[in-house]
Amino acid sequence: MKTILFLSGALLLWPRPGAAQHWPRLPLDSVLRRVARDNPRLRQYDAQIGAAGAYAKGARAWDAPKVGAGPFMAPYATRRASDSPGDVYRGFAMVSVEQAIPNPARLRANERYLQSRAGVEQENRAYERNQLFADAKQSYYAWALLLKKQRVLDDTEQLLRFVIRSIELRYQYGGEKLGDAFRAKAELLRHHAEEIDVQGLISEKRIALNTLMNRHPDEQFEIDPAYSRPDYRDAPDTAALAHARSDVRSLDRSLERTRLQRELELASRKPAYGVQYQHMNTLSSGNTPSQYTLQGTVSIPIVPWASRGYKANAAGLGLEAQALREQRAALVAQAKGKAAGLLARLHAKAGQVALYEQNILPAVRKSYRATLLAYEQNTEELTAVLQAWENLRATRLEAVNQEMEYVQLQTDYEREIEQ
Repeated sequence: MKTILFLSGALLLWPRPGAAQHWPRLPLDSVLRRVARDNPRLRQYDAQIGAAGAYAKGARAWDAPKVGAGPFMAPYATRRASDSPGDVYRGFAMVSVEQAIPNPARLRANERYLQSRAGVEQENRAYERNQLFADAKQSYYAWALLLKKQRVLDDTEQLLRFVIRSIELRYQYGGEKLGDAFRAKAELLRHHAEEIDVQGLISEKRIALNTLMNRHPDEQFEIDPAYSRPDYRDAPDTAALAHARSDVRSLDRSLERTRLQRELELASRKPAYGVQYQHMNTLSSGNTPSQYTLQGTVSIPIVPWASRGYKANAAGLGLEAQALREQRAALVAQAKGKAAGLLARLHAKAGQVALYEQNILPAVRKSYRATLLAYEQNTEELTAVLQAWENLRATRLEAVNQEMEYVQLQTDYEREIEQ
């Protein structure tokens, strides 16, 4: 009897995991804002978007001018036998300036192409943000339901403690066996082991959220345990899904970039221009005058040996655009099918959750109460009470597990439709 009383006191004083402390509370929208602002993977895309804009600023730059200087028509021998004594020819000292003038249409095409790169990076960033948001919501909802599971464990523990106190009272009058008392206390110890496991899972979700928010993994905070279960009726149609998904929009931007790159290649058909000025000061004695030349140049890119390159590049870019269109069609079809499948599972899981909440749990509670009442009236054995308690505990935990599976499907579905 002393051993039983000692174990009872130890179990009643058993330290509860996760002692109540007041930490800052972060609602889900606050967590998502911190992820969007501080996550390094998103800041990486911000830098890439800025780099694309910086490249586009130099799209209309011209080539640097060329300046030259040197002798012109300077002979190896400055004096010939037939020349008169005062007539010496030494050639010219020449200075030249040359400037290439690109075709304006090609400059505009190059600018549009470089600007399109930023749009692709923006959609890639949106896709990455959707993945991070889905991970954050998944961890946040799981944490909320783990808190609910923790409350279920606390409630069922109180029921078991009540049974243990009843056993102790009956044992004093010879109404129970010592083995039954130890069996009940063993159930309570296993119950505490499950509480420790739940607390470890809560810590795991907190670390995952801190990592997504780019904070120290061990930084403490609380969450809002309430969460909503949206009633999704129908999956979005093909057009709405394609508009919502950032990876599809990224392919659209890639298609636009490929089209602009092809236009840039075809702009090579347009001629480029140039201007060259040369001035020559004579170095000879006598009456040799200074001279200059001024000439304009124009390229002829349509000749066969020059046009072969940009024609081949334009043809290749056309085939790349076709491949991107096929990839987009496959992605939309796959996303629509997956969204429809997830929605069907979501509806089925919602029915299971409602069945547990409205039918199964009330029935199991009534069964436990009836068994406990029969035990108190000495018409039922302790074994039946412990079985009824275990059935109630397992059913309540299974109901929470069904909710966890529901929110898992919910976040997967929202990940697919980017909502």
